[in-house]
Amino acid sequence: MEFVPAGDEDQAFLVEMARVACTLQDRPLPAPDAPDVLACLPRSSAAAVIAIDHAGHPLGAAWWHLHEPSLLVMPDGSAIPEMTIAVADGARGQGIGAGLIEALASRAAVHFSVLALNVHLRNPATRLYMRACFRVAGKGRGRFGVAMSRELRR
Repeated sequence: MEFVPAGDEDQAFLVEMARVACTLQDRPLPAPDAPDVLACLPRSSAAAVIAIDHAGHPLGAAWWHLHEPSLLVMPDGSAIPEMTIAVADGARGQGIGAGLIEALASRAAVHFSVLALNVHLRNPATRLYMRACFRVAGKGRGRFGVAMSRELRR
């Protein structure tokens, strides 16, 4: 497995991964043009990392984006970028999510000092985020949303 920067040709895969990231397990995926999906897409493919297998097939993606309104802000009021991450159904449980988080954190550290995310309280990925040094930072979006943040090392 390899973690590579996304390119413009990966846009359709990023939309699919955004659909996965915008729903809870066992619920239907939202439409590709649903407002929640569009709101969490990266503004540039340079903000995204894709996990690929030895044959070059995409397995998952992670990216940062600036959400409006911001989930968390810095003491000076500037927005903290949010991470979105998803792993394809048949590829979960193989360390891909952890690898994507670290690959994205390395790229994001060039531009930012903190990365945030919003996670549903019942999402099993919460344990992954905690192992990856994300800490609860406050109330997130939605009734059961939790905001988490991670300091980035430059």
